[in-house]
Amino acid sequence: MNNKKCPKCEVLPEFPKNPVKIYIYTEIDFLRSKLIEKFQQNNVKFQTESSIIIIPDQDIRQFLELMKNLEFSPPEQEEIKLCYVEGEETIFSIIPRFRPLSYWLSRILYEEYFEILRDNRLTIHFHPIVNFAKKRVFGFECLIRGVKKNGELIYPNYLFKAAIATETLFYLDRSCREIAIKTAAIKGLKDFKVFVNFVPTAIYDPNFCLQNTIKWAYKLEWDPQNLVFEVVESEKVQDLNHLKNVLDFYRKNGFLVALDDVGTGYSSLDALIRLYPNFLKLSTELIEGIDQNTLKHDLVGAIVESARKNGIEVIAEGIEKSEEATTLFKLGVKFMQGYLFAKPNPEPILEINF
Repeated sequence: MNNKKCPKCEVLPEFPKNPVKIYIYTEIDFLRSKLIEKFQQNNVKFQTESSIIIIPDQDIRQFLELMKNLEFSPPEQEEIKLCYVEGEETIFSIIPRFRPLSYWLSRILYEEYFEILRDNRLTIHFHPIVNFAKKRVFGFECLIRGVKKNGELIYPNYLFKAAIATETLFYLDRSCREIAIKTAAIKGLKDFKVFVNFVPTAIYDPNFCLQNTIKWAYKLEWDPQNLVFEVVESEKVQDLNHLKNVLDFYRKNGFLVALDDVGTGYSSLDALIRLYPNFLKLSTELIEGIDQNTLKHDLVGAIVESARKNGIEVIAEGIEKSEEATTLFKLGVKFMQGYLFAKPNPEPILEINF
């Protein structure tokens, strides 16, 4: 395996502790004049150089708090771009690093998120997947939670929203994969199928981005056939070739792969088959009320039949009613997941009566 490191994946960005030189650029003269007026009113020392405002020897956090209080509207935030440098650099070398003000403000807006990552305060809840035919637990999906300093849990929607806003999705996704693999091993789940979620857009080169994930799996002596890497939000994937490259990397290393939300995000079953996953997870929208909806019934039947012919297992998720489970089983779905059986729990539920 290539041991080359990628700084983008390995290092969580942090603001410098020492004062820095801040460069601000706007394409609109009126907006630049407005900024200069605000700085003068707040006694901010600055100088101008061509179309750039320079703020010397400034604490970046304090400066961003000031900018936040100036109450720029979202369009103006996108039109104001800034960067900071430590030491001496020519203005020409730093221009490519300019980013919209909204990005920098998000770094302080989501400070709690950064603290969670910095302190590695991530934990896993396990949601069981059952074999309906054999009436036993087949595996677990690992669901990430953040933990505040007071012990309160933070759910994935906040974590991933913050990651996208601060451009640290790659770091969060890597941390989630690793904590899932480690926690599942500690909880004694290596004889079950353990589903580990990942966001394909966070992986730009699997040979570099997935090194640590694979390393921990081998270090903890996982049987690769018991680790299933599951694409989350697969309905939003635009580049199927990139996704296929990521899935192929996992398979090349002996692991299994799964696609979620099947039935709502793909234009045809041909696209699904081209990716050739080991598991398809039917979307909650497709499952809800399937016992009373003939269209959903027929669509699931077609997916199950196509998957069966190609050696792909189907998992139905989001099941809350026994009638839904019974209908799915009659359609050939034997693996199921949902509140009907159990809710996600920090301690894996190994036996379920249903």
